[in-house]
Amino acid sequence: MTLPIAGGTYQIDTTHSQLGFSVTHLDISLVRGTFDMFTGSLIVGDTVADTGVTIEAEMSSVNTGNASRDEHLLGDNFFDVTNHAQMGFQSTAVSEAGDGYELKGELTIKGITNTVTLTGTYNGSGVFPMDGSTHHGFSLSGTISRSAFDVSYGVPMVTDEVELLLEAQFIDPTPE
Repeated sequence: MTLPIAGGTYQIDTTHSQLGFSVTHLDISLVRGTFDMFTGSLIVGDTVADTGVTIEAEMSSVNTGNASRDEHLLGDNFFDVTNHAQMGFQSTAVSEAGDGYELKGELTIKGITNTVTLTGTYNGSGVFPMDGSTHHGFSLSGTISRSAFDVSYGVPMVTDEVELLLEAQFIDPTPE
């Protein structure tokens, strides 16, 4: 099976996409956040197996809606942004999974790389009326262990499990 879009390299529309996460605090409430500065691309091949996704985020752009907490996340106890400015994901395998897709890939946080699995759906396409470009929407999510990336400060006050979320629009390549 192929994705219902033509082969090519599609850049992420960061204005209409969101890279986020959530954790549970004290086992009673979710704390959500985003990385507000990121880039990414979708390379569509002849088959789903020939398709790949790359995402890179600036760790300093973490935004939980609380400046004090965000500053703490930037420090040595969490992201150590001084020494590890970026987080990156590179898919290594894409396959069909039920009504959607599964992406296996390498996620790097704080210089530590682990294999993760994201699942998601293709949400369709639409023409962006501001410039006439065609956008393709995807929703992806997966759970990681933050301690696997040496980000274990505060466990179990804040859960070790982190839900990753990507709501992405990729833009049709510009014809040459």
